[in-house]
Amino acid sequence: MTKHATFLMCSPRGEKSASYSLGNYVSSLLEDRGITVKSFHTYKTLKNSEKIEEMIASINESSIIILSSPLYIDSAPYMTIKLMDTVSTAKQEGKINDDKRLLLAISCAGYLEYYHNNIALKIYKQFAKKNDFTWAGGFPIGAAGTFAMHTVPGLLEQVAQLPEDDVRYQIYGKPTKILDSAFKTAVEKISNGEVIPKEELLKLEVVVMPLGSYIEGGNKNWIDWAEKIGTVEKLRDKPYEKK
Repeated sequence: MTKHATFLMCSPRGEKSASYSLGNYVSSLLEDRGITVKSFHTYKTLKNSEKIEEMIASINESSIIILSSPLYIDSAPYMTIKLMDTVSTAKQEGKINDDKRLLLAISCAGYLEYYHNNIALKIYKQFAKKNDFTWAGGFPIGAAGTFAMHTVPGLLEQVAQLPEDDVRYQIYGKPTKILDSAFKTAVEKISNGEVIPKEELLKLEVVVMPLGSYIEGGNKNWIDWAEKIGTVEKLRDKPYEKK
């Protein structure tokens, strides 16, 4: 029997988000193994009762659930929490049966350090436990904005020609290779009904660049955008400060 999976994408930015890019990549790897995947943009789904019922029906048919969400400060965003409440209510009402299901969670932090995701992943693990899903594992992604701009295969293709001592390879190529390998191992395991080995998840606990470089790059991007929209001279304005 062909297995079925449900991809719950929890970013308001839709297909422009790292949550979509990474979750969609996992979905494509599952599809390569003959597993059907149904995707739901939860910000749109939760505003439509028919879509909610469709999502719950998909989860009920699934042996795998992929939850991919951005990180807000150090926790799950409101709509991700609302999603979990909606699914939990459906489970309590008997709309989701007790078949074995694996939950794989991806948490995407804009922050450089991966460990800002730790609290959110603990929340998702508790969500799995509450609903009798098997916790397959959580992916803590730091500096996730990179994957909002590039897919994992696309980024690997771009850095393929760079020497390993090139700073761009160290910042982008090396961690992306680790992530790609971990995703492929994860998909192999969950396709067979197994959880992701802890050692694979530990490989993701890397900081991809020096903090100073991250701040410098962020400041440059901020100024570049200000130049693009003609607001460079207003960057230090304080419109809400009383005179």
